Amino acid sequence: MRAIKFLESNYLYVIWFLIYFTLAWLLLGARLESFIIVSIVYTVSITIALCPLGEIILRLVEGCREPSTEQERNYLLPLFEEVYEYAKELTPRLSKNIKIYIIDAMYVNAYAMGRETIAVTRGAMETFTPDELKGIIAHELGHTTYGHTKALLLIVVGNFFFSVLVLALRFILYLIQFVSGIVAHFNVVGIAFAIMAFITRIVTNTSIFVFVHLSQIILALNSRSNEIQADTFAYEIGYGKELISGMYLLQKTSMSADVGFFEKMKASHPHIADRIANLERLENQGHVK
Repeated sequence: MRAIKFLESNYLYVIWFLIYFTLAWLLLGARLESFIIVSIVYTVSITIALCPLGEIILRLVEGCREPSTEQERNYLLPLFEEVYEYAKELTPRLSKNIKIYIIDAMYVNAYAMGRETIAVTRGAMETFTPDELKGIIAHELGHTTYGHTKALLLIVVGNFFFSVLVLALRFILYLIQFVSGIVAHFNVVGIAFAIMAFITRIVTNTSIFVFVHLSQIILALNSRSNEIQADTFAYEIGYGKELISGMYLLQKTSMSADVGFFEKMKASHPHIADRIANLERLENQGHVK
């Protein structure tokens, strides 16, 4: 049941991870040996990424720390524990070890990372009211509940090794074109070889460019869907109004840049007005926890 829920929420992430896996296998020669190598590398990497050690590393990279001062503990921990209890009521299988962390940065944001980490920035703590912060925390617990963070780690791992192989391929093609340019000075065959090397490099770079932008658009679709799903989770555990209030505050304080069509397609979050409208529709339906 848990696996089904994960696939329903993150099927585009899973499909794209399989595409990364397949392309990495093809780039390594599409042999049984290369399939085994790719499988081992991906399995080990994902295991490390999803294990407690991987999450500790992720928190260190992001600059997360536990609430340490008495003021931080007295303010943040009761808010988190209240929301967390409601989340566990709705989703009994939710990890019992999720903790809240602080990122010492003044931009306004919050994150769900790995399986057991929720982080809020100092800016979010200073900007939102306690009730609004509860709504934000409920949203982030929604990401954890539906496995969005685990799926994102799959994509990060898949993209990293695919990018390494692409970088190696580009370097090899550059060397081939460089050598062919030298050979072209000697005979007609050398000129033909240089032309073929140039065409191959152009086609390869164009294909990579198209693939990268297509992947960004497709993965953004999944990400935007996940944001709506996490908003809905916050509503379902009783923090819809609090999240709406926080969203209105964000709408007032953030300046939306005028971006083009393709940039909108690659946006990881829906427009904030659409998120507010979705929550308001749920609230108006009158289904309260």
